[in-house]
Amino acid sequence: MSIDGMSPDEARLRGLFGVMPQEAELHEYLSVKEYLYYLALIKGLSRSDARKEVRRLIEDFMLEDYADTRIEHLSGGYKKRVLLAQAFIGNPQLLFLDEPTVGLDPEMRLRLWSIVMKYLSEYSATAILVTHYLDEVKNYADRVLLLHRGKLVFDGSPSDLLQRLGYRYRVRIKTVDSSVVEMLSVGRYVRRENEVEVFVASDDEFIELMKFVEKVRECIAEFVVERPSLEESYMEVLKLGESP
Repeated sequence: MSIDGMSPDEARLRGLFGVMPQEAELHEYLSVKEYLYYLALIKGLSRSDARKEVRRLIEDFMLEDYADTRIEHLSGGYKKRVLLAQAFIGNPQLLFLDEPTVGLDPEMRLRLWSIVMKYLSEYSATAILVTHYLDEVKNYADRVLLLHRGKLVFDGSPSDLLQRLGYRYRVRIKTVDSSVVEMLSVGRYVRRENEVEVFVASDDEFIELMKFVEKVRECIAEFVVERPSLEESYMEVLKLGESP
């Protein structure tokens, strides 16, 4: 495998891409500032540029209070921040982020994604993300690839993934009169006595359902509309992938 005619190790040292591994052994005898500084030098930055880069990373990743702390004395969460910060050294055009937000608090997760998206926009860069947090996929990904047992089972956008369920809305209707449910004319639903769960495939079908609800509204005790989740779509795709 080569990247721009170089081995992956050479390409990384030249600053062509940055890597944030899920786990890695840090040089724990160094302080945060020292660790980032020496990595910047290894990537070819001058001493002055390396110092500027370290200041930027320490501020972006909220490491100011720990800049002079030896890495061995950091908590697991702060070690993760250092791993994240080092992936951005030298403004690489390609980032590989392996479970970057595992173990981070919600504030730091949002902060991280703000930094990543701003960086990708400013430098026209690309990030390849490995994650089990499907909310991150939905909010930030342009393209999704699902691997199951070593097999690629999906390749498309987050909206394409949502469409794999075959419906756009899930509507729960609870009535005071179970006979009302008999009047319902939809393609796909599940009935439980005086309650029905409707899987609406299109906006036109949703409009027709709303007309029905308006017509029998005096008999409606509860009405809830939900969008399908990416988790549901994910599980549906995996089930299809397991089918012979």
